[in-house]
Amino acid sequence: MKKQKGFSLIELLIVVAIILIIAAIAIPNLMRSRMAANEASAVGSLRTINTAEVTYSTTYGTGFGPLAMERRAVTPSQCRYRQRWVR
Repeated sequence: MKKQKGFSLIELLIVVAIILIIAAIAIPNLMRSRMAANEASAVGSLRTINTAEVTYSTTYGTGFGPLAMERRAVTPSQCRYRQRWVR
């Protein structure tokens, strides 16, 4: 009997096809997760900015006041550019 030293072309093609199928499933989920993480980071940054503004306003008596940021606040779901990236 002939002793095999490696894989046949068909076996390698099947493995590559399986890897591509798994990648096709995983990549959109990763992109969605990354988008959610970026939105959460933006919301956290806005909260930090608002806290700093309120602290400054109460310390020095000048500034926009605590409600100014809340009136202008836009949530990520209200953003008109969000539809470009989320499908």
